[in-house]
Amino acid sequence: MISLIEKNNKLIKTRNSLNVSYTRNVNIIVGNYAYPEVINNFLITIKNNLSDKMENYTNVKGGMTDWNYFIDKPDFINFVSYLINTHQTTHPAIFEHFLQRLTILNAWDNEIKKGDSVRLHTHRTYHGILYLTKGCDLMLPELNLKITPEPGDYYIFPPEVLHGFDKYEGEHNRYSLIFNISEKDHFEYSKKIRELNAKNS
Repeated sequence: MISLIEKNNKLIKTRNSLNVSYTRNVNIIVGNYAYPEVINNFLITIKNNLSDKMENYTNVKGGMTDWNYFIDKPDFINFVSYLINTHQTTHPAIFEHFLQRLTILNAWDNEIKKGDSVRLHTHRTYHGILYLTKGCDLMLPELNLKITPEPGDYYIFPPEVLHGFDKYEGEHNRYSLIFNISEKDHFEYSKKIRELNAKNS
């Protein structure tokens, strides 16, 4: 669930996204991945694959899998396919011809326990988060928003959206899967377009 931190700006919600105008205009893609058995599979996988070397190594002052742990996992690939099929008509700039133009650069999980935190930071690319459990709110201070996790809820943010949270005081661990979306090498994409055009001539 997404809500205002302070009630001084307006949220414009549609079925698939949220427009925020507060210091700048931002469109956040929202949805729910209503496959509880897959969410549970992610949870089991994560709990067995947290990396000691990643704990407290990044902006996440808590547990993490390796950066690219989920990239080739079938459940994650199916989730990306779901995103493409769900959002390619509402957000064609990102999801139309996604597999030809874009790639998942990284896909990892966070485990947040009592006393953990995430330093305020941004991503240079589009990035998404899939919540696997309830837990601490994610704060987006420059947009005056907070996100309260619900299992299966996902959010996809444009680049450079500041987010994080202070020390978590709750009793229940929060698990989330995070991924960065990046453009494929422009030269390779252009080459494929030329090959397709030549084949169709």
